[in-house]
Amino acid sequence: MKLQDLQYICKLIYEANNMSVIYLNEDEEVEFEYTTSNRRNPFNKSLQDLLKQFHLSKDLFTFPLLGTTQFYENYFLIHINNQNQYKGIIIVGPTLSTELTNERLSSLVYDLSDRKDLREELIHYYQSLPRVSTIKFITISVQLYYMIYQEALDPADIILKNNSVVGQNLNITDPHISISQRRENVSFHHDFMYEKKIFQCIKEGRKDEFLKIFKLSPEHGEMGVLSKKSHLRSKKNLGISAITLATRAAMDGGLHHEIAYTLSDLYIQDLEELPDTKKVDAFLEQALSDFAERVRKNKQQKYSKPINMCLNYIFTHLYEDITLTSLAIIVDMHPNYLSSLFKKEVGISIAEYIQRTKIDEAKSLLTFTDYSLLKISTMLNFHDQSYFTKVFKKYTGITPKKFKNSTSVGAMTD
Repeated sequence: MKLQDLQYICKLIYEANNMSVIYLNEDEEVEFEYTTSNRRNPFNKSLQDLLKQFHLSKDLFTFPLLGTTQFYENYFLIHINNQNQYKGIIIVGPTLSTELTNERLSSLVYDLSDRKDLREELIHYYQSLPRVSTIKFITISVQLYYMIYQEALDPADIILKNNSVVGQNLNITDPHISISQRRENVSFHHDFMYEKKIFQCIKEGRKDEFLKIFKLSPEHGEMGVLSKKSHLRSKKNLGISAITLATRAAMDGGLHHEIAYTLSDLYIQDLEELPDTKKVDAFLEQALSDFAERVRKNKQQKYSKPINMCLNYIFTHLYEDITLTSLAIIVDMHPNYLSSLFKKEVGISIAEYIQRTKIDEAKSLLTFTDYSLLKISTMLNFHDQSYFTKVFKKYTGITPKKFKNSTSVGAMTD
C-alpha cells in the first residue's frame, strides 16, 4: 500500500469516528497525524511523552494491539509491514469507554494529581475525549485492519490474543498452580444477567468463555461508586467485592475451600498495594480468570478427556440442538459406548445432563430478562412450550410461569 493510500484510510477513520490517528514510520518519526489540538493530556506535553507509555516494539503483530494508559485512556495500535518487514505503526486514540459523571471525574482527577491547576486541565482534557464503548472500539480496530490488509478478524480472537501479549506475570505465593498473566482493559459493569454469566463461568471453570463475556459484552450500565472521594479507592472496593463473589463461585464449582479462601486473602492483600486504577483493572481480570482456570483444572481431574470434551461442547453450544450422535462424532466414539462412559463418570445420562443445563440457563433468562416463555423455549431448542414447561417442572418442581413470578430482579439463584 502506498503512503498516500494509508494516509487516506487513516483520515477516514479520524473523520468518521472523531478519533486521533498518528502514523509513525520505522524510525518512530511522525509521517502524518490527524488529531484535535485540545486533546493533549497535561501530563504528556509532547508526543514523545505519549509514546513512552506504549513500549513500542518492532515485532510484527497480525492483529490490533489494545491498551489503556494509567490515565484511563484507550488506544489501539496496528503494525504496518511490507513482506514481513516492519514499516511503522498506527496509533488510534485516546478515547474513554464510558461517560464520566462529574463526581467520578472529580474522584479520578483527585487520584492523579494533587495540583489544582493540573486538575482543571485534566477535567477539560477528559471532557474533550470521545466516549466509545469497548466493543465499538474493537470493531473500529477490525475495520481499519481490514481496510489495510483485507483480512477479516474476529473481535473475540483479538481479545484473547491481546491477553497473551500485553500482560505481565503476577507473583503471588501459591503452592499448587502458577498464576496466569495479568490482563488489560477491564471494566466491571453492574448488570444482573452479565454478573450472573460472569460468575457462572467461574463456577463452571470456563476461562475462555469468561474472558469473552467480560471483554466483549455491550455496555451494562454504570459501575457502583464505593468511595465518594477517591476513584482509586472505589475501584479497589469494587475489586474486593468481585473477588469475594468469585471465591464463592469457585467453591461452588468444586475448588477446595482452603485454597479458595487463601487465594482470596492473597488477592485482596495485593490489590490494596496497587498504585493506580489501570493496575487494579488488570489485576481484577487476572484474578477472576485464575479462579475460573483453577476450577477448570479441578474438574478435568475428575473426568476423562472425551467427557471433558462433551461438557465443553454442551456449555458452548447450549442454544443449539445437541444430540448423542453429534457428541459421539466430536469425540470419535460409538454413541452407545459414549453414553455408557458419560453416565459412569458424571452420574447421569447425557440427555438428562443437557436438560438440566438448559433448565439452569432458562432460570437465568427468566430471572434476569423480560423474554417470554415461548422465546426462551425456542432459544433453548425445546420442541414446544408445553414440553419446555414439563421439563422445567420436572427439575424445579414448579412451572416456568410460577418461577418467574416468584423471582425478583437482582435475586441471584444457583
